[in-house]
Amino acid sequence: MVYAISPDDKTPTKALRRIARSELGTAVKLADKPDPSVHALRKAIKKTRGLIRLFAPHFSDFHKENDALAEAARGISSLRDDEVMRASLIRLGREGPDLDGASAARAMLDALPATPPPKEGDISTFAKRVTEIRKRAKDWDVTEKGWPAYEAGLYETLKDCRKRLKTAQESRAGLDLHHWRTRVKQHWYHTRLLAPIWPEMLHPREDALDTLGELIGDHHDLHVLEMKVPEHLDPERAEALLALIRTESARLEAEAFTLGARIFAEPPEPLCDRWGAWFDLWKA
Repeated sequence: MVYAISPDDKTPTKALRRIARSELGTAVKLADKPDPSVHALRKAIKKTRGLIRLFAPHFSDFHKENDALAEAARGISSLRDDEVMRASLIRLGREGPDLDGASAARAMLDALPATPPPKEGDISTFAKRVTEIRKRAKDWDVTEKGWPAYEAGLYETLKDCRKRLKTAQESRAGLDLHHWRTRVKQHWYHTRLLAPIWPEMLHPREDALDTLGELIGDHHDLHVLEMKVPEHLDPERAEALLALIRTESARLEAEAFTLGARIFAEPPEPLCDRWGAWFDLWKA
């Protein structure tokens, strides 16, 4: 089912329940497969967390359910970390200007132990937790109607995006960029959810936010990889790879800040007012 609001959703409550149960149902079905994709499982959880944050100001169970979703994902997060480290090394290992760094990346990739398969217990625990959340979702309730039910969460997430962008620009710290990305991804989900109110205007914003999220995500993955390098390489190769990581991180950071400044140049108030007008026209 499409991850977006629909004219068939008579109330925000119906939209919340329908989309949440669809995403969580997908996660349970994926978990039942013989070799489930950890990335796909975590993606379904992230989409659901983005959904409930949109309604958070008018959804009394937000904190309880957000924590429950986070706990479900946490049980399989270590499996994702290994996948990401390998993907980062593959990217860095491609031939480029820094041949020594690329060679060191390939050497570290070869030195890594084989990726362990997902533990059956971890996946079954994940499926059990998600099934329980999905059962509760049929009774979730949004206490506001119409555009105000969506506006408050959209506004708060946008405001936080701008605040975290400023913090990251000032500190240039990897953790601050990661915190910024969390809200960027959630605003991306909000844009996807609300895209039907004017697809021609909101789909391009979706694409830009997706690109921004990938830039910051790759930056974070390199930050995590950087701490692992000395464990797997001799000092000379480690230094070559670390130099490449720093160069690539600086490039990603510059691109992310440039794109982020454009996307979040407009304050939340006028954006929410405009989207609210589009919503009313769409509903009419």
